[in-house]
Parts: sequence; structure tokens; C-alpha cells
Amino acid sequence: MKHINIYILLACTMVILVMSCEDPIDVTLEDGGVQLVVDAWISNLPEDQVITLTSSQQYFDSSQPPAVTDASVSILSSSGEVFSFEHRGEGRYVWTSNNQTFGSVGDVMELKVDYENSVYTSSATILRVPVIDSIGFEFREDEIFLDDGLYAQFYSRDPMGLGDTYWIKTFYNGEYLDKSQELNIAYDAGFDAGTGIDGLIFIPPVREFVNRLDEDLLSIPYEVGDTVRVEIHSISNQAFNFLEIARDQINNGDNGIFSIPLANARTNINSDDGSQVLGFFNVAAVESKERIAGE
Repeated sequence: MKHINIYILLACTMVILVMSCEDPIDVTLEDGGVQLVVDAWISNLPEDQVITLTSSQQYFDSSQPPAVTDASVSILSSSGEVFSFEHRGEGRYVWTSNNQTFGSVGDVMELKVDYENSVYTSSATILRVPVIDSIGFEFREDEIFLDDGLYAQFYSRDPMGLGDTYWIKTFYNGEYLDKSQELNIAYDAGFDAGTGIDGLIFIPPVREFVNRLDEDLLSIPYEVGDTVRVEIHSISNQAFNFLEIARDQINNGDNGIFSIPLANARTNINSDDGSQVLGFFNVAAVESKERIAGE
């Protein structure tokens, strides 16, 4: 009986502690300085490439970030070609493709942004990317937490040699799956460097992470006639770390008392005068495949 009373007392104590954690706390933060934010994720797809420049905001400011409209933006390739980006409004700087590709695997690309008497630069190499062999659909039924229906997965083999990193993007009927929880990044054929999975077909959790997620973060089946397109973008190890941190920070609010400290993802962009800058620059080689469910 004494043991039971102790357990009840401990349970009541935990309930009181949890309830006390729900009290609202007003946090006063000092205003931080305004920084340039460079969103420069480029690919070698034969389409217009866009770099977006904005200014940073205070933490609790949920309005649209202010656009930077008076910068000069260009990229120089190691082959000597210059790609000039023109401002098209709302901080979007565009290089017009005219069905040309933006560099080739192995090219080193140098970003240069002139803004308010500061010069911001970065370097990125276009890395190799594996071919997508196929996209498969499997009808699943009577599985716990999942609706009966068609679920997709892609098949691709990571090339031999440790250290390849990828951003795997999925498009459902032409619409990019852009929830933070749907961000699919891979280190070689697995989740991170610690797994040591190299030269193999992407592990099931990675290759099956091409299905939409509902509000409860459960996979949604495809309907017959739906189109799924999968793209594998090669990214640097530093870009992989940037996306991993950004995803964790965005999803941080769901972690409750286990939330990690707030922090900006580390940039690979530098300034000539020490001015602070946020964002990232990566130029990806891309392989893609598309399939219609039920065909």
C-alpha cells in the first residue's frame, strides 16, 4: 500500500509540474540588426533560375520580409561564363534560361551580390547526382494508421564514395510538397553521415518519403491518375547541414519542453567588410522522373 501511495504522489506531482509549464510567459527580446538574406538555390535544369534577396526581421514579426530591390547579382562559372540576374520585382533576381542549362557537374560557381556598399560572395561546386531508375506504386491495405490505397516510392542508387548529399523534392500533380515535415534530405543512401550507407539503393524511409502528409503527419495515398514527379538535387555537405538545422528550427514549436535552442542556420556567404548575412548558395545537378499512378 505504501508503494501505491508513493506512485500516486509521484503521478500527482508530475501532473502539477506539467500544468505549471503551461503558464504563459512574456518574453522581451532586444531588437537585432537588419541583415541581408540571400536565398540562392540554383539548379542546372533548363529553366529560369531565381535568387531572392530580402531583409531579416525581428523574431516575432510575422509579416512578409522586406524585399531588397536595388542589388546587383551575378554568378561566374569556372569556365568563364557570366550569368547576370535581373530584378523582376519583390526581391526576385532572375537569369533567363532560354532552354539553356546552368553549368555542368564539376563546374565551380562564384556568387557575387553588390548591395549598399558591401560585396557578398560565395562559392559552390556542381556535384554529381544519381539517376532515378523508376517510381513504383504499391497498394496497401489494413495497415495501422494508414488509409488503404496506392503509395509511391522511388528507386535510385547512391554512387560509390562517401559524402554525397541530396535534397529529394516531390511534386504531386505539379505542386511541390513544401511542408517542413516533408523536407527529404539524404546523406549517401541514408539519413546522415553516421549511418555509413554508401553505394546502395536509398533506404526505404528515404525512398518512401515521396507521399504527401496529412495534418497528423501520416502518409496520404495517391489516387489513380495522380502524377508524382521526383527530383534528386545534389547539394554540398554544408547545404545538407543548413537544411537539417532549418528543418529542426521550423519544427521546433512541436517539441514542447524538448525544444532546441533558437539559432540561425549557418550560411556559406561572406562579405568584404564583415557585414552579417543570412541564407545559402548552392548549385545543384538534378535528375528527375515522373509517373502517373495506376499506369
